[in-house]
Amino acid sequence: MLLTRILPAALFALALVTLSSSAQTPIPPVDPGAQALNQPVAPATSESARDVLARVRPAVIQIKGFFGSNTAQAFHGTGFAVAEDGVFMTNYHVVAEQVQYPDKYRLEYRTADGKTGNVTVLAVDVRHDLAVVRAAGFTPEPLKLEPVVPSKGERAFSIGFPLDVGLTITEGVSNGKVEDSFDPRIHYSGALNAGMSGGPALNTNGGVIGINVSGYRFEQLVSFLVPAEHAQALLARSLKEKPDANRLRRDTATQLRQHAHTLLGALSGKMLTQPIAGYQLPAKIAPFIDCNAAGDPASNQPVQMVNVNCSAKAGLYVQSRLFTGDLRYSHYVRTTDKLDAWRFANKLSELAGATGAFGSRRHVGPFACENRVVALKGFDASLMVCTRAYRRIEGLYDFTVRVSSLNHPKRGFASHLDMYGLEFEAGMQFIRRYVEAMEWQP
Repeated sequence: MLLTRILPAALFALALVTLSSSAQTPIPPVDPGAQALNQPVAPATSESARDVLARVRPAVIQIKGFFGSNTAQAFHGTGFAVAEDGVFMTNYHVVAEQVQYPDKYRLEYRTADGKTGNVTVLAVDVRHDLAVVRAAGFTPEPLKLEPVVPSKGERAFSIGFPLDVGLTITEGVSNGKVEDSFDPRIHYSGALNAGMSGGPALNTNGGVIGINVSGYRFEQLVSFLVPAEHAQALLARSLKEKPDANRLRRDTATQLRQHAHTLLGALSGKMLTQPIAGYQLPAKIAPFIDCNAAGDPASNQPVQMVNVNCSAKAGLYVQSRLFTGDLRYSHYVRTTDKLDAWRFANKLSELAGATGAFGSRRHVGPFACENRVVALKGFDASLMVCTRAYRRIEGLYDFTVRVSSLNHPKRGFASHLDMYGLEFEAGMQFIRRYVEAMEWQP
């Protein structure tokens, strides 16, 4: 499996670079100046990839998930040896279904040479999308974790089992940690595809710099790795744990609540705003918040529009169709010099929007909503706040907030705030700060 906070990478298709010992790649000509200075010449790209693949191949496995007694797989990813006694690292999202429903799913491994056996989950780190597992009867030499993030421009390699086409290596460049990201990720400019999740990303010495985790749909060679330092921390904890399905589910819930607390803690302090059409509205409120704005450049339209969309991109994958610990907000600002007050109010009311629809009914309960008119700074607004509880994760809620201005016949806005998997009191406090930051300044 391969996961992205933007879109599931199972939907995109980038070219695979599959290398084998039979591949023939021309060697670049030797620089005479380098020869004269007795300086080493960099090896051909394919030679480096072959060396790395040959070195780590015995330590990499495919991890498959099966529903019930079926022999057809439900999902698959990759893992690699990190300790003696068959201890492997992979992504949490590769084994998530089995962790959440241990009586419904089973895990098995398959080596590059065709050996198979059972897999047991030992520990999980949901925030960093990591899991430690044990492969029964298979104990290869572990790979070395390199906790130092390589500099931008250093050559890197990624290994995994993409799309069930066999063990594959891709080559790219490490671009260091992603700037202004809520959770640390290394930008790898190489191809990652569905099924490579949980596989090792390596430097030229065969050291593991990160764990394959995600990519962007329709973008070329923009992929992400979990830094190896987080794998090292989880491994140290996992070696003290015994397999326990109930503990794993409790650990998952605890980590989700901790993530929610950390996210809202990072958004504390003054709510930054920006002026739009006479209103002050929440802007980019933290460095990791990603915002974009657009408008209608045609001046002859009956209604002029400005749309602002912001997202934290902090959500955690829990299981299929369930992400938590995230928020997004949008402002839809409208002005007119052509419509009368009634028609403009009608247009503005169309932007009020319904409750957020993210999440399925088997994970979350129904929304409970409250509507009222509130007095904000310099204007009145219609406010709708809706909440719903998670069924299996105690203490987490989704929130939907809709704010619509009521003060001007020719100007107005609708603001949407949606938050997923947060604690109730902390979520309501953030909503209060978000709404009370709005102001009319004609």
